[in-house]
Amino acid sequence: MREVVFRGEGFELPLLVSDVLPAAFHHGFTTRRGGVSRAPFDTLNLGGRWSDAPDAVAENRRRLRAAARAPAICFATQVHGAGVVRADVGTAPAAVAATEADAVVAGGPGVVAGVAVADCVPVLIADARTGAAAAVHAGWRGAVAGVVTAALVRMAADLGTRPDDVRLAIGPSIGPCCFEVGPEVVAAVEAAWPSARGAGAIVDRQPRPHVDLWRLARLAAESWGVRPEAIDVAAVCTSCQRDRFFSYRRDGGKTGQMAAFITAARPAAAGER
Repeated sequence: MREVVFRGEGFELPLLVSDVLPAAFHHGFTTRRGGVSRAPFDTLNLGGRWSDAPDAVAENRRRLRAAARAPAICFATQVHGAGVVRADVGTAPAAVAATEADAVVAGGPGVVAGVAVADCVPVLIADARTGAAAAVHAGWRGAVAGVVTAALVRMAADLGTRPDDVRLAIGPSIGPCCFEVGPEVVAAVEAAWPSARGAGAIVDRQPRPHVDLWRLARLAAESWGVRPEAIDVAAVCTSCQRDRFFSYRRDGGKTGQMAAFITAARPAAAGER
C-alpha cells in the first residue's frame, strides 16, 4: 500500500490506498493525522464515544466525507460479530447506523461503505465485475465469528460476486508483533481455524502467544476462493506507530478511532476487469 494526501480547503488528510483495488473503487484507510482533535485524540479522531470534543469529531468526520468524495458514508453499529448490512442507492445512512453489524456491503454505484477501527483489522473488498464493495471490521472476535467470509457470502448471494472477481485490501491494525493474547483467544482461534497455527496465524512466544490477525483475514478470503495475488496486506502495526495511528491496546482505551471506506463502482464492461 502507499500513502496519498487528500487536499481539502485548509487541510490535508493522509490516506493509505491499495493498488490491488481497481481505480474505479475510490477508497482509503485513515491515519491519526489530518484532523483537529486535541491530545490524546490528536488529531483525526473519528470516534464519537471516547470523550473527545463533539465539535472536533464533527469536523473530522466532515473532512473524511470530503476525502471520500461523498455526502455520507454508511457505518453500522459494530459489535465484534459477523453481521452484515447492505446499503444501496437511496439507503439512509441512519438506517445502517441503527443496525448491529461488522460488515457493510455497498450495492449500488456511488454508495460508500465504512468501518471504524482502533487496532482491529479493516478489510476493504471490491468486486471488479459487478462493482459491489464492502468494508469489514475484523478483530479477533470477528475473525473467529467469520465476518470476512460472511461479507463475501452476502455479496455473492445478493449481488453475484464470484471469487475470481474479488480484490481485497487488509489495512493497518495491531500486528503479530504486538497482539499478545491469552489461552482463551488461542483456543477460540484454533476452534475456528484448525490450520491457524500451521499457517503462522498463532505464534508461540514468551510469556504469551501472539496472533496474526492479518493472516486470519487472508485465510478467510483464500478459503472462500479469493486468489492470493488479489489480496493486499498493509502489514502496518497500529500499536507500533504511535505518531501515525491510534491503538486501543497501546493507549489503555484512551484513544481515538480511524476509519476505512470504499465506494461501490458501476459494473465493469468486458475488458475492464
